Amino acid sequence: TPELRTNKWGVVMVDTTTYHTSKKGVFAGGDVVTGGSTVILAMGQAKEAARHVHEYLMGQFNYELNVPTDPNAPGVQWEGRFAKAKR
Repeated sequence: TPELRTNKWGVVMVDTTTYHTSKKGVFAGGDVVTGGSTVILAMGQAKEAARHVHEYLMGQFNYELNVPTDPNAPGVQWEGRFAKAKR
């Protein structure tokens, strides 16, 4: 869909906190936003995105979105709390 911003590699660009895309009400995570990655990474992003989808559907989504506009920007880099969690 034309409203969905992608970078020059075809990766969907999202707000890195909420995984909300440039199209209202559409969230994305996993390989579509990182390019090829691991299952663990995709599952972590899915969990975060699902939380924000729930907030969105319940009318509790109160975030200032920051979806990149630069087509040269890389996909989402996983630096969230799951990547830094003690194992």
